[in-house]
Amino acid sequence: MALVEQYSDSGLCVITLNNSEAGNVLNIQSMEEFHKALRASLKDGKARVILLRSNGDNFCLGMDLKMLQETEGRNSLAKKAVALYTRLLSLIYKSPKPVISLIQGNVKAGGMGLACTCDIVIASDNSTFEFSEIFFGLIPANVMPFLYSLRIQPQKLRYLVLTGKKLSAAEAKGLDLVDEVFSGPEMEKGIKSIIKNLLRASPEALAEAKLFTRKLSGKSMEKSISMARKKLLGLIRDPDVMNAIKSFNSGEFPSWFEKFRPEKPLV
Repeated sequence: MALVEQYSDSGLCVITLNNSEAGNVLNIQSMEEFHKALRASLKDGKARVILLRSNGDNFCLGMDLKMLQETEGRNSLAKKAVALYTRLLSLIYKSPKPVISLIQGNVKAGGMGLACTCDIVIASDNSTFEFSEIFFGLIPANVMPFLYSLRIQPQKLRYLVLTGKKLSAAEAKGLDLVDEVFSGPEMEKGIKSIIKNLLRASPEALAEAKLFTRKLSGKSMEKSISMARKKLLGLIRDPDVMNAIKSFNSGEFPSWFEKFRPEKPLV
C-alpha cells in the first residue's frame, strides 16, 4: 500500500497521507514517498497550489517510535530519518507555490512540523494539536526553527514544548498555529474559497510574497523599508505586472486568472 498518494485537479495538487489508521507516522518509507510526491507537485506546471491532507482522523502522529527504537546502534539510520524530515519541512517552507494543510483529527510531535510549516493551516473544529516529544525524552528540535517567532511567540512555544499540552483547534488558532477553523459541514466550502482566491492571484506574486517575507525575517525596520521600496519599484517596472493592472482597471481578468472547479471533493 502506498503511504502517500497524489493527484492533480483544476490547478490544485493534492497530497494525501494515506495511513491514518496507523497514525500516518513518519518512517523512512513514508517520508521518501512524501518527498517524491512533494517534488512532483513542485515540478507540475499545471499545479499552482498544493494541498496536504490525511485519509482519516489522524493527520500525523509524528516519528515512527518503532523506527526510532531500531536506530539504537545504527547512527546512519537516525541520520537518514532526520535528514528526510528536515528536507520535507524545508521544501514546504521554501516552496514557491502556496502549501495548505487540511487537518482533520489529531496532530502530534513531528506532525506539528508538517502541518504548521505550511503557508495556510486549515483545521476542523474537532482537531487537536500537541508537542508530545517531551514525554519520551525528546524535544521538537527540527520543528522549532520553522515555528519559533514565525508562527508562534517564543515564550508560548516554550510553554507548549515544556508541558506537552494538547490544544483544541480553537486554542491553536488563538496562538496562530492554525489560520482557519471550520466545522465539518463548512470545511469543503471554506477550503475551496481559500483555494479560489489563490488561483485568482499571480503565481509569480505569490512566490515573491513568500520569498520576501522570508527575507524580512530578523531584519531591522530601516533595512526592511529599504528592501520593500526596492522590491515594489522592481515589480512596478515589470511589463507583466503593468499589463495585469491595465486588465484590472478595464474590468478584464489577467492572464493567470483560473477558475477552480475540482472534480473530486477535498474533504
